[in-house]
Amino acid sequence: MRAAEFVSLADLLAPSIAEPLPPPTPPPLLAADPPAVRAMPDEIVAAIRDARLFGARLHDALRDTRDALLAALAADVLARELRAAPCDLEALLERCAAAVPIVRVRVAQEDASRVRGVPVVADETLLPGDAIVELAGGAIDARLGVRLADVLAALR
Repeated sequence: MRAAEFVSLADLLAPSIAEPLPPPTPPPLLAADPPAVRAMPDEIVAAIRDARLFGARLHDALRDTRDALLAALAADVLARELRAAPCDLEALLERCAAAVPIVRVRVAQEDASRVRGVPVVADETLLPGDAIVELAGGAIDARLGVRLADVLAALR
């Protein structure tokens, strides 16, 4: 049995985010054939106009919600993957410590035992994989939701 090839979340989502929705194809105008339009009852002309307006509104709604739907999908995929393998907090903290000195780290109760080399505080408001890295001059919000938003923003 062959192992499945790993595809990163960014690579998986990049094509769908990068491809803009095509503009809606407008139906032929009713005014293109005035004699035929004059022969139609007003109710039919109004129904066609309403259908076109509905189609345009539906297209706008899809375009406006596409990014939110992709973000929700990415979050669901990430949550499923984190159940299989927890976040690599050690590597995250090493990258932060290489840039600036860490005063302390706040993590979820489940992750407190995994943090070494810096003072750690178990924070019951954080989820597993989340971290708030406190520095002398501020803090780095390294919660998974924030990191995911950064990845999705970079793909746009």
